[in-house]
Amino acid sequence: MLTNTDATLYHRRYNPVTRLDEWGCTYIPAIWWYEAEQSSVTTEGRKTADTSTVRIPDITVLVKKDDYLVKGQCSVQMKTAKDLAGTEHFKVSAANYNRYGGNPHIRVTGGA
Repeated sequence: MLTNTDATLYHRRYNPVTRLDEWGCTYIPAIWWYEAEQSSVTTEGRKTADTSTVRIPDITVLVKKDDYLVKGQCSVQMKTAKDLAGTEHFKVSAANYNRYGGNPHIRVTGGA
């Protein structure tokens, strides 16, 4: 699989002791990152949104909805999503594990 960058995945974990969410991160050394603009026409007019699609060749990485994916290696100690300001990132809306075929990968989509 072709790759064009690396990324850092931030995932939320619940801490039962503090009863708060904590964010952990995983560095992914090789991914394919693609950005596009989508638009739709509603009763309120035309709406546009930037969307990102990422393909991760390492299918052992655990990606789920509401995680955050940051382009490049990121060392931010995240407490809230606002901590990622100034980075190129998106919130994961779907993660599809394509485990079969000649090119197994994880297809991750999301938007700002």
